[in-house]
Amino acid sequence: MLIPTPNDSAPFGWSRRRLGLAALALAAATACSDASSPGSGDFYEWRLIVAAPGGAGDDSLTFHWPQNRLPVRIWVEDAAGLPGHVTAGLAAWRRGLQQTQFAGAVVGDSATADVIVRAGVGPGAQFARVRLHSALAPQCSGATDLDITPDHTQLRLPVRIYVDPRTDPNAPGLEECLALTTTHELGHALGIWRHSDSASDIMFADPSVSMPSDRDLQTAQQAYRQSPNVTLATP
Repeated sequence: MLIPTPNDSAPFGWSRRRLGLAALALAAATACSDASSPGSGDFYEWRLIVAAPGGAGDDSLTFHWPQNRLPVRIWVEDAAGLPGHVTAGLAAWRRGLQQTQFAGAVVGDSATADVIVRAGVGPGAQFARVRLHSALAPQCSGATDLDITPDHTQLRLPVRIYVDPRTDPNAPGLEECLALTTTHELGHALGIWRHSDSASDIMFADPSVSMPSDRDLQTAQQAYRQSPNVTLATP
């Protein structure tokens, strides 16, 4: 088990994701239904900034899945509607990436998975060097755990995603919260290791949309154009 260093989660303070009225969620979904291509040059910072291993300065970490590891194998717990939300979230992100850049496939064996998605609260930050927190909304919350080696050069698998339905299954807004939180956390697993600075992006800490914006998709494209300095650890 790796204990997180104080600076590992510093750029990702706890944040709230509030869901508006059902009409707002419906309007957001309708606005995002057009599968248009993202615009050129409009993206935000996606790289993870952490203290350098020696303590002198900062490291800027960037990652994307290599072609020889596609499709990324994703195991999903059959709870809280997560299988459907993961399938929808993957389809939403594929709007902005070519099949040769990123593809995900749901698998039935968690032991062979690259990404594990579970319902509930994560067991504790001791299982990962970096925990990317998402919402503290009344309906649900989420987190993504990244196990990055102490020298900041390798990502050890699996990536772990937690989506926690914090309320009664029939609570108003819960399904919308679970859907957007799952898509948000998949964005972290994809390689967007920061939060956006705009509430109109799904990767904002408190998004007002239910699908990746053109800016989210352009940011994903930008991440996949760069040579990563974090690679997958050899099993």
